[in-house]
Amino acid sequence: MNELDSIKRVNRILVQIAENQDQLERLNELDNKVASNRQELDSSYIKIPLTKRRLFDDLGIIKHNVPTLLERDRQLVGSYNKLLKQFKELAAFIDEEIDQLAADNGIAVTGNCFDKLSQIVKALNIGERPYIPD
Repeated sequence: MNELDSIKRVNRILVQIAENQDQLERLNELDNKVASNRQELDSSYIKIPLTKRRLFDDLGIIKHNVPTLLERDRQLVGSYNKLLKQFKELAAFIDEEIDQLAADNGIAVTGNCFDKLSQIVKALNIGERPYIPD
């Protein structure tokens, strides 16, 4: 494999890893939103003493904000699951790309994607070189 092609592939992998990290940050934000929505939803219920049961309120009537909170929860969980699926797919793709790059250059790598990529960069001796655009 050409040395320039290897450098370009490493750069593309690094960009994909940055995108994956952005998705992870968005997942964490969504997780916090889901947790705060659930906490608000739980506070709108009334706990029955000495049981694990909850009611909507004293009369069994749904409070005005409960349907809105339930709908928001459904939307947040749906967005979270969709983003989680994309995150896992991109992480698997990045791992495959790194393994393919290592195989193309005949380098044995172990560890997580960052360890593997650093081993490839050391083996190819491209850590000190400047960025070469496409």
